[in-house]
Amino acid sequence: MKKLMVGLALGTAVVVGGGIAAANTCPLLIKQLDDKLPKVTNKAKHDQAKKLRDECEQLHKDGKHADSVKKCEEAAKVAGIKFDK
Repeated sequence: MKKLMVGLALGTAVVVGGGIAAANTCPLLIKQLDDKLPKVTNKAKHDQAKKLRDECEQLHKDGKHADSVKKCEEAAKVAGIKFDK
């Protein structure tokens, strides 16, 4: 029983810790997009990436951090931006 409780505690710590890390990652990725998007010269790619960036920010505000990170990565791919992770 003691091993089960320790295992559950460790599992919970990993899940909570991962959520915190992702929550801190979103603003960093959004900032990088904000810094690099003005340099994208293709208007269609810029506009699509900006739309995805805005969705990323909303997902972050809604607490959906894993989805927010994925959306930021999608925006970067559309715009041809490489993140400094």
